[in-house]
Amino acid sequence: MADLNPLQSLLDSEAKSLHVPGAAVGVLVDGVEHVLTTGVTSVDAPAPVTGDTLFQIGSTTKTVTATVVMHLVERGRLDLDGRVRQYLPGFRLADERAADELTIRHLLTHTGGFLGDIDDGESWDTTALADSIGTYDQLPQLFPPGALASYNNAGFRLLGRVIEVVCGEPYEDVVRRVVLEPLGMGSSFFFPWEVATRSHAVGHAVREDGPRVAHTWGLFRDCMAEGGLVSSVHDQLRYAAFHLGASGEEPVGAATRELMQAEHVRVGAPWTGIGLPWLLEERAGVRLVTHGGNIGNLQLSTFVLAPERGFAVTTLTNSAPRQGAGRTRDRLVPGAPARRPTAGRTAGAARTLAGVRGQLRRGAVDLRGRRESDGAIRPATRTGGRRGGGYARHAARAGRGQ
Repeated sequence: MADLNPLQSLLDSEAKSLHVPGAAVGVLVDGVEHVLTTGVTSVDAPAPVTGDTLFQIGSTTKTVTATVVMHLVERGRLDLDGRVRQYLPGFRLADERAADELTIRHLLTHTGGFLGDIDDGESWDTTALADSIGTYDQLPQLFPPGALASYNNAGFRLLGRVIEVVCGEPYEDVVRRVVLEPLGMGSSFFFPWEVATRSHAVGHAVREDGPRVAHTWGLFRDCMAEGGLVSSVHDQLRYAAFHLGASGEEPVGAATRELMQAEHVRVGAPWTGIGLPWLLEERAGVRLVTHGGNIGNLQLSTFVLAPERGFAVTTLTNSAPRQGAGRTRDRLVPGAPARRPTAGRTAGAARTLAGVRGQLRRGAVDLRGRRESDGAIRPATRTGGRRGGGYARHAARAGRGQ
């Protein structure tokens, strides 16, 4: 059995140095799961973080939304290059031509061209998603669909609405039926009233005097498809195992998983490309398929697959690190682990975790690029920061209340 003491020591020391109250880490190596936890769910009502503690995973939810979309593509209910208006005939953008040309692939690859960060509503009604999409004719069209890549939360909100219309049921119900139940993800939820009766982490804002509980959920029903899933580290490892090919053909088959993890748009650092909608990079010659999430710097997650190595790591935390703490991600990643027997790979897993720790600081990042004659989209500018719009707004409200 692998000696996890070095990895546990790293987790404990990093959480302490970064003033993170609680964290859970899952490592999957050749089908064997390892879970480590540290700290507490809340500094106000401390309970130990366990492998079953629920965290908001933020934008990693986008990959779940994409998995549902590709499930529908496999079954002929959606066309990857079908126009959005084929499924939402009344859909409008500020730019009529863009609305007519916009496709499902554009949304999955962050190339829709309209403003990506919009204010969230404050409703849990079943109409919340449709109501939000009804305001998209007010969003500035920044560039034509397919011309550039720019991280787009609003595009995934639109995909959530497409899913609702095609399936004739609420987005959350479709996700549960298509993804969560087949993969045995029984500790993953969307609604705060489902989470409230189970062990869960609460978000914290880190101040000079330490972390303080932020008394806010952080988002509402209209942004479930872009960042609303709440999950445990055990469930995240089940999800990772599926996308590494260990869990059969449901909700999507092996060929579709490979298509999702392939490069569809080429971009610049820190990633090499965008999949459907995975963020792709390479480290020490190892291909990484990644995503992550940031709920207003109150809860953060990372999710990293190394498909050719049968390796995955996920981290869940209940705060962002204090500004300026620790080192940068690039200084922390010497490489991904080699494909060796499990007992000999803990050190490599620890190094990868250290790199993922740095990735937590990156938060939500915009990717911008220009399309060139060979069809690739190459970097023009890059702007970073935490998730804007409603997440930031509600986080600011929480901060003012402390």
